Amino acid sequence: MLRVAILGAGYMGSTHARAFHGRDDVTVATIYAHSDRRAGPLADEVGASWTDDLARAVTDPAIDAVSICLPTPDHRFATEVALDAGKHVLLEKPIALTNEDADALCLRAELTDRVFMVGHVLRFWPEYIAIANLAESGQLGELRSAVAFRRQSFPRWTTLLNNSELTGGAVVDMMIHDFDLLNWLFGMPEQVTARGYRNPRSGGWDQVQVVLDYPGGRSALVDGGMMMPDSYPFSSELHLLGSGGAAEYRFRGQGPDIDTGASRNDLWVFPNNGPASELAAPRVNAYEAEIAYFVDCVRSGRPADRATPKVARRALQVALAAARSLDSDGATQRMAGTPALATAGSGIVSG
Repeated sequence: MLRVAILGAGYMGSTHARAFHGRDDVTVATIYAHSDRRAGPLADEVGASWTDDLARAVTDPAIDAVSICLPTPDHRFATEVALDAGKHVLLEKPIALTNEDADALCLRAELTDRVFMVGHVLRFWPEYIAIANLAESGQLGELRSAVAFRRQSFPRWTTLLNNSELTGGAVVDMMIHDFDLLNWLFGMPEQVTARGYRNPRSGGWDQVQVVLDYPGGRSALVDGGMMMPDSYPFSSELHLLGSGGAAEYRFRGQGPDIDTGASRNDLWVFPNNGPASELAAPRVNAYEAEIAYFVDCVRSGRPADRATPKVARRALQVALAAARSLDSDGATQRMAGTPALATAGSGIVSG
């Protein structure tokens, strides 16, 4: 039986705790938080104890793995302590708020024999996997452009996003999902240009449009944030165009949060030759799939090759370039040391 400690009892800590608890080969042993206001009820729900002693939660020899769902400025410290204690680590995204911290964690990943994953959940989201598989198979031809949307009203389910110094604002904390997705499909961009609005509620760049430029004239637009009206449901979309056709995915919740009520999922393919068709992706909870993969890696003793620290660092590099562009009145940011472009879809099976 794998024994897990959950660090954090907020929205993502609760999501991880419930996903681990739903498995018959895992015991959620400990919930760490500063107080028992949320940690106490969550611990009761999953049959765990709660503690406000971080060292106790992380270094307990009875704990095999640690799921870190703390504020992003705490990610590096908590991860390093957990790896030093010999624990396997599932770290919520983003990997960090600075390239320095992300680089340090990537180095630690290279030096450890423990499983170390970062929670970029779109790499486990059935519809996004289906689109990546279409691209990798060549059914869309050479990828040319993409448009990604991720929009919501200001979150009611956490107070953390009230302070952009703890999150990086929506351009980092929220839109990093789409930057990682586009890295998966196109590889790293050559340059990044952004326009947006600061949110008086958080002080951060919370409604943003980002243009990503790739070699050969290819491009992508990422539009998103959390300054939509309170009546607006959580929504995300991906429109992908290739020389051989197009694919589109639309998600819309019934309320302001991603898991409020029944959601709408539409995934369509539009080939150059032949009729449009709707694809039926497996009905899988992506967070449960992510955790199942993590558990499988731990049990099998093999390193994770999905949602690795390396791909998380690349997503952060794009997000921080967008933030720099916003801070400099939309000046285009050249990506330093841009690596060779990955094969479309290769992120499914490689770091």
